[in-house]
Amino acid sequence: MAILLVLFYTFSASTIAFSAFVPADNFLIDCGADKAVTNIDGRIFKTEEESKQFLQAKDEIKVSVEKADVPSPVDLSGRIFVQEATYSFHLSQPGWHWVRLHFYPLKNDQFDLSIATFSVSTNKYVLLHSFNMDNATNYVMKEYLLNVTEEQFSIKFVPMKKSAAFINAIEVVSAPDAWVDDTVDNLYPAGKITGITTYAYQTLYRLNVGGPLITSVNDSLGRTWTPDDSYLLSKNLANKVSVPPNLIKDPGELTPLIAPRTVYASVVEMADAHTNNPRFNVTWKFKAEPAFGYLIRLHFCDIVSKVLSTLYFDVYINGKIALSDLDLSHDMENQLAAATYKDFVVNASFMSDGLTVQIGPSASARGDLNAILNGLEVLKMSNSVDSLDGEFGVDGTEVESGGKTRTAVATIGFAMMFAGFVGLGAMAIKWHRRPQDWQKRNSFSSWLLPLHAGDTSFMSKNSMGSHKTNLYSSAMGLGRPALNPALPREQVNLADWAMQWKRKGMLDKIIDPLLVGSVNPESMKKFAEAAEKCLAEHGVDRPTMGDVLWNLESALQLQEAFSHGKVDQDETKTVAIVDASPATVDASPAIVSAAPATTTSDTRPVSHPEENNTLAQVQATDEHSGTAIFTQFASLSGSSGGGGFPASS
Repeated sequence: MAILLVLFYTFSASTIAFSAFVPADNFLIDCGADKAVTNIDGRIFKTEEESKQFLQAKDEIKVSVEKADVPSPVDLSGRIFVQEATYSFHLSQPGWHWVRLHFYPLKNDQFDLSIATFSVSTNKYVLLHSFNMDNATNYVMKEYLLNVTEEQFSIKFVPMKKSAAFINAIEVVSAPDAWVDDTVDNLYPAGKITGITTYAYQTLYRLNVGGPLITSVNDSLGRTWTPDDSYLLSKNLANKVSVPPNLIKDPGELTPLIAPRTVYASVVEMADAHTNNPRFNVTWKFKAEPAFGYLIRLHFCDIVSKVLSTLYFDVYINGKIALSDLDLSHDMENQLAAATYKDFVVNASFMSDGLTVQIGPSASARGDLNAILNGLEVLKMSNSVDSLDGEFGVDGTEVESGGKTRTAVATIGFAMMFAGFVGLGAMAIKWHRRPQDWQKRNSFSSWLLPLHAGDTSFMSKNSMGSHKTNLYSSAMGLGRPALNPALPREQVNLADWAMQWKRKGMLDKIIDPLLVGSVNPESMKKFAEAAEKCLAEHGVDRPTMGDVLWNLESALQLQEAFSHGKVDQDETKTVAIVDASPATVDASPAIVSAAPATTTSDTRPVSHPEENNTLAQVQATDEHSGTAIFTQFASLSGSSGGGGFPASS
């Protein structure tokens, strides 16, 4: 009997070893390292000398530190690139590959890596666009799953102008080809969606729901599974349950590669919330970019039921029903504690407010009032130009997101709003030259409304004619072109470039550097919101010109209040300095007497249009017309402009 047990154990162990996944490609590089380092999971990374055949770079900048708060010793060294650099690998077996990029801003005396900005791409996919650590000093690992179809695979690092790129470690490792089916369930409209294997993926979240941290030490594919507590809303509604991992049944050969047994050995179920209404949902909430689709993988294993067919529950993703009346024991051929998973694709149109996953008791009221979830993965899907970060592809192509019509409308619409913003500056100049009885005359709106009187919507359907084209040309005479192929690909389209920074809440990135600090953030925000409304795809959704001018006037008032506040502060500081330094005042009467003139802005002389070189042009326009405003601003800014601002038709 003992011999039979030994033979059984030996057979079982050899079967497990045989079924273990062995990657055909396994490139592990410890960038900048002078000596070999073994990772915490036992994997050995190549040194700088051992991996030099993979790198093409003009820079030889290597940095390292003795110790730091990083999860692995491979992150204690790195390479820095001030010029484009490329790692190239010859794959022995094309197909699915994990690509993991390790970033840790090592302190050094040459570069502040916490603010280094750069992009990373492969032969086909954009992985990172204008990426930086945002002044953070923590470790970051970006993980991707790419279906590589060519034998030669490259990773390119491109630093932004006057910046640098860096990398601490690189992993390019084969993944199971059956990791995902080509056809999975679509969230809405309900049905099947095919072609999943043609996308690239970035892992955003991988959670061991109800369980502890799982590192690459306990995952044969080198993955990390984090606890779900940070994403769980109303923790009092959730109860954690766990069992020994050896109790988990693997119904198929693929399941152990999908997730380790430890993931299925822990679960979150509905807790006893001590409420009169026990029919509630347990909810997880995640941040997600609305411009991308997502693959959601849900892991299930019924380790809470005592008997079969007593657990029926529903699963919701962003408020839509994903799984209804789910009976795991039936799906797993009348087994409890059997591991399984479900995949769903969520379209970008349902990602406006991030991502939520909810579980709750079945609406059919069958079985126990309970619901479970063992694991959860959220993977971003590449967009139509094969990018996982931004709206431009490797070849410079751009996401159309609505077609060519919307692109044209957005471009010209933003051009017109850009002209409006320039007009805002012009109005500011005009405001400083206002007569003393200005308030008794007109408001800014009544001053500019003759440009486009009436309630015609901004960029109406028939607005593509010569009249609006002239307006477009006029706007471009006052700023940069709306389409400029000579610029970096992310800046080619002015409208899309500006809206990207607006969505990130970083409008200061697109204004003149000379204006940074002098523009009221609330005023800028007001303008940007108005600009975004003007880019609406359908004319009925865009504001009237009157609404636009109203918003511009509101933005100007915010700016005026901001500017006067700064002047008052400066005057207060000047007075305080004078009062606190009488000896200096007595010794330098000339300087003191000049102080009021430099701080009293209302009495300072202002240059008039008549003093500029475009005297004839200014005199040819009505002083209180919009044309005069834009002409004066163009003269002051040195613009030679593309034609005058057209009269309304």
